[in-house]
Amino acid sequence: MDDINQIPFNFDPRIGLIVGIMVGFLVFAVSLDLTWAKVMSVLKNPKAPIIGLLAQFGILPAIAFLAGLYLSDAASIALGLLLVTCCPGGALSNYLTGVAKGDVATSISMTTVSTLFSIVLTPVLFTFWASMNTSTLEVLQNISMDPQQVIISLLIMLVVPVTAGMLLRANRPHTANHIRGMVRLIAGIVFFVIVAMLIGSNFKSLALLAQVALFPVLFTFVFAVGLGWGIGWVVGLLAAERRAVAIEVAFQNVALAIGLGITFFPSLGGIVAVAILWGIVHLLLGSGLALGWSHIRIN
Repeated sequence: MDDINQIPFNFDPRIGLIVGIMVGFLVFAVSLDLTWAKVMSVLKNPKAPIIGLLAQFGILPAIAFLAGLYLSDAASIALGLLLVTCCPGGALSNYLTGVAKGDVATSISMTTVSTLFSIVLTPVLFTFWASMNTSTLEVLQNISMDPQQVIISLLIMLVVPVTAGMLLRANRPHTANHIRGMVRLIAGIVFFVIVAMLIGSNFKSLALLAQVALFPVLFTFVFAVGLGWGIGWVVGLLAAERRAVAIEVAFQNVALAIGLGITFFPSLGGIVAVAILWGIVHLLLGSGLALGWSHIRIN
């Protein structure tokens, strides 16, 4: 599997910066929904969001670790699974929760709070779980990561957009509501074009990597959906809340994962390939799940 680990993606050096900025815009759009009042509301009625966040950050990365350990011999695939599952929820989950007749308030609260927590949790959890696997640890040790680049990337993709979104929401709520959809749409379109370019210029590499990455991605994604729904059922969440948690746990911010993969692991195509495949899987299967749930009445 050493050959698989060394399959590279072709990146224009400028793509990394552009992707980082676009990810920042997407995170900024999500953060426009985050207010301290909403955080306090979650703290006052925290059951569904806390259960979901524990599943998302506490259990799912462990499942991804096991999937990378036992379902693939390629360290780059294992690292890709960890990177995706250590990222916060994506904005698409809020829309699909509405389609699925789930509790949109729970979904939005999970997305925004997980985005806030991800500033610390994403790098910490990724490093922790990667160090638990000898093959992924070896890869990390052989990759030179500039601490300054790490800080700058986290600032661009997470810290600055989260802070800016919260400040704008707090001081100019009308403006935040007005531009929220537009910012998300523009960033999403540009990011989609960039991903399409990445796929087009690396189609052969992606096809080769998909042969060993698709099953681990499918397994982890399906497990994530079942995890969110199952934990919600065990603790007695309402059906609408279970649907929201199930979608939120499985729908990671693949834009962030792709951006981090391009920035820090340009020589390991498997990491970006997993993020792209996760995005395709959660778009297709997740949309199908949401549509299916939309036809099932909630008692």
